[in-house]
Amino acid sequence: MKPGIRKTFARLAMLAALAPIPVMVGAQDTETPAISELEARLDDERSLFNATVSDTAPDDDLLELGPLVAMGGAENGGSGMACITCHGGQGAGDGSGAFPRLTGLSGWYTYKQLNDYASGARPNEVMTGIAQRLTEREREAVAVYYSVVEAPIEKPLGEIDLGLLQWGGQLAAVGSAEKGIPACVNCHCAEGTGNPPSVPYLAGQYANYMSYQLQLWKEGVRDNDAMGVMSAIAEKMSEEDMRAVSEYYMRVHNPETTGE
Repeated sequence: MKPGIRKTFARLAMLAALAPIPVMVGAQDTETPAISELEARLDDERSLFNATVSDTAPDDDLLELGPLVAMGGAENGGSGMACITCHGGQGAGDGSGAFPRLTGLSGWYTYKQLNDYASGARPNEVMTGIAQRLTEREREAVAVYYSVVEAPIEKPLGEIDLGLLQWGGQLAAVGSAEKGIPACVNCHCAEGTGNPPSVPYLAGQYANYMSYQLQLWKEGVRDNDAMGVMSAIAEKMSEEDMRAVSEYYMRVHNPETTGE
């Protein structure tokens, strides 16, 4: 094991001992994977592409910094800055609608969202303050970290109307000519696997989170995508449309995030 990695483990252990972190809502995966596991995943072409923020691959220092930031070890950190409190150590999040899956999102995309939170381009009562306290390198590091960790996709709870799912599948595949809603696959690709680095996956993401974001796009609260595409689409969608497509994508198998 490299000396720098040993040092990282020691710092992680110290953080865990000195500042126990409460787990909120449904974020149960509070254990961070071994750094050696993360390094191994960077050798995979898919993971490397998803983890790359700039034109160069993440270096060891950046990879070691990521889990420290997630644990609350940022320069201006503490338990209130620990990403794992809400998103979990492996980025699984929960189905409440507030805490999305981060695992497997491209590093560039998560990094951009953190920058947008910090600048106010994507306002959020919780995340804006957190992102503003992170340095630019810390945002980059934690984005890379969550891009290479792995967490199982949660099985949807409860029953869902099959007609609603069929409508969601139709919106995803072909859209609605009557409402002027384009197909989601045009940008998010077949089966919702996303198009890194700029377009996130939808498959396996929590339905409540996706529905909530679509509502924010529609209301103009969120408007931080290229050329206002999502706002224009969401404005044409009813609440039923949003729920249908969100429930559909939550149930779509996503090989980009499970590695299967």
